[in-house]
Amino acid sequence: MWRSISILAAIGLGVFLPVAGQLSFIIRYNLMVMLFLAFLGVRVSRRLLQWEHFGVLAANLSLPLLLFFGIAPFQREIALAVFAIAAAPTAAAAPAITLFLRREVAFVTTSVLLTSTVTALVLPLVLPWVVGKEAGVSVFEVAGPVLGLIFIPLGLSFILKWVSPRAAAWILHRSGFAFLLFLANVFIASAGASAFVRESDSGAILVVVKIALSIFALCLFQFRFGEWMGGKDRPIETGMALGRKNTMFGIWLALAFIHPLAALGPIFYILYQNLYYSWQLYVVRSG
Repeated sequence: MWRSISILAAIGLGVFLPVAGQLSFIIRYNLMVMLFLAFLGVRVSRRLLQWEHFGVLAANLSLPLLLFFGIAPFQREIALAVFAIAAAPTAAAAPAITLFLRREVAFVTTSVLLTSTVTALVLPLVLPWVVGKEAGVSVFEVAGPVLGLIFIPLGLSFILKWVSPRAAAWILHRSGFAFLLFLANVFIASAGASAFVRESDSGAILVVVKIALSIFALCLFQFRFGEWMGGKDRPIETGMALGRKNTMFGIWLALAFIHPLAALGPIFYILYQNLYYSWQLYVVRSG
């Protein structure tokens, strides 16, 4: 409960302190630290790969483009916000949440690594289609930051676990401060979006409301569609793999390459996916 309150407080503080949006360059480094800590806890093997993983991956790659090109002709700002979060890989926190739901953690852990790796490779090719014409983004401009964001923490975590498993375990045991980095990123992203809305005309408020409703529909669809993909065997696991998004990646993507207003997509998604998880936890505990 206190974490949800902290997230709401960070969002509210960002809304009232729009000047903090100038600190958006910090988000990338906070996220790299968070990913490093998350990858320290990843244990994955090729034997864990299931057909459902490739279904989740296919949906994670195709859905952002389908939604963007479907929505953009009517409201480009909404399309960009939806793309920013739909393109994000499975959240690094998803395995821990799956454990609370008493489901197969290894499946979701494998999805984290698979979607993170493939997203880093594919996104540099896709993003210029989305924002290239108006932002002048090229494949090479995107490739370096995206690949570095994922593979530097991934490589360092694997090296540390290989060189000194004891040191890796020590760091992982003290990784609770990662939530503070998460709150800092939420605060900065909220401030950046708030600054843009304040500088825009009154119509921007209506766009924000439309983004909020669109992201709600996206969140619900991704969880439910993922659960449908899992069938009777792994509905919760596949729903978590597709629906639980790395919102910090989405925020960084929006601020670094797309538009400050697009960061509202991941910000709203933080609230919705936690509400959905709260409902799942209630069902599990009452069942």
